[in-house]
Amino acid sequence: MRWQVFQRDNWKCVACGRNSESGVVLHIDHIIPRSKGGQDHIDNYQTLCETCNIGKSNRDQTDLRAKLK
Repeated sequence: MRWQVFQRDNWKCVACGRNSESGVVLHIDHIIPRSKGGQDHIDNYQTLCETCNIGKSNRDQTDLRAKLK
């Protein structure tokens, strides 16, 4: 499922737009964190770079994919 999320998000961070060619490590992030009841489902995943994912932590439930539309 990880590959499906990366493909859907065009292999780039949905928050800052960087990709692995920019030298960042990409992560799969839960939009609604598991610690707050989020499910392991493709609709609850988004691609974030390591920096954006660490900054988001589990305090935020923002769906950053809207920036891509």
